[in-house]
Amino acid sequence: MRFKKIAAAALAGACLLGTLGCGGEKAKADDKAPLKGKELVMYVSFHEDTAKELAKQFEEKTGCQVKFIRLPTGEAVARLIAEKDAPKADLWLGGTIDAHEKMKAEGITTPYKSPEEKNLPEKYVDKDGYWKGTYLETLAIGVNEQRFAKEFKDKGIAMPEKLEDLLNPAFKGEIIMPDPAKSGTGSTFLTAIVQNMGEEKGFAYLKALKENVAQLTPSGFTPAQKCGAGEFLITVNFLSDQMNVSNKGQKIHSTVYPDAGWTLCGISKLKGAAHDAEANAFIDYMMSKEAGDIMVRTTNGIACNPQSAAPAGTKPLSELPLYQGYDFAKAGKEKDALTAKFAAL
Repeated sequence: MRFKKIAAAALAGACLLGTLGCGGEKAKADDKAPLKGKELVMYVSFHEDTAKELAKQFEEKTGCQVKFIRLPTGEAVARLIAEKDAPKADLWLGGTIDAHEKMKAEGITTPYKSPEEKNLPEKYVDKDGYWKGTYLETLAIGVNEQRFAKEFKDKGIAMPEKLEDLLNPAFKGEIIMPDPAKSGTGSTFLTAIVQNMGEEKGFAYLKALKENVAQLTPSGFTPAQKCGAGEFLITVNFLSDQMNVSNKGQKIHSTVYPDAGWTLCGISKLKGAAHDAEANAFIDYMMSKEAGDIMVRTTNGIACNPQSAAPAGTKPLSELPLYQGYDFAKAGKEKDALTAKFAAL
């Protein structure tokens, strides 16, 4: 697959490749740049604009040229498994931690103990060194404000702010959410519910919810886009995606519901990576305040490095009603079985 210079064409679609550079020019790294003339290849499972800025800054700091392919979490996992014996990339950046745990269990990633781990709270770093958290995302219920006011408010229907509210028959065919089998966002929603409620009660709830869901999408971001555009009234996906849509003028009323599922967007090094030193250096960089600030500004997520301020309009972590018992490792182990069971509902 061919990589393009970013300046030559805008990246579009999940499988487009990009070489990161400022204005299409090679980063002006001086002779002291430790990785001048080197390159790094990544699969990226979060926002493309975020990846561009991170790679651009890394290249400016080190002289190392960065190439990436943007893939949703599910597609990235499938590709990593298929390429296990002959990896085509050095790093996997983004994607939910349950998926990184799955790659760890499959023997696809390899540990790297970074000296920069000191910048992150211990719970945001895998104890065995396989993955590091980059930023935190929490699930939320999003409602198209304009449509709700026009079509539902006068009927005496309350704005949905709890999971149970989504079962209201008035919302049948009005809910869009990501597919747990293809999206890390959807998988986080599914596994958090099952862990919190227990399998029997959790799947009873999910079966009832599925009756109201009109569409399941491969991407976690798409539901927020379609909700903001008014194609659907309600979305359940990450708060940061809803905020990104709202900040562009399509107002979504977002509520982090009680015991909301949450995850970290991770970074892992692939076993057999061709550019080992370069991969280690990028992992080090991702734990810096500089990288954290870029992620906050471009994703509305909460950086794992506490030196980076939370995005405007977001409550501090201590005030968010997150499901604190969420187990990333358990979610990774149970992901395939749970998604298959959900699909059969």
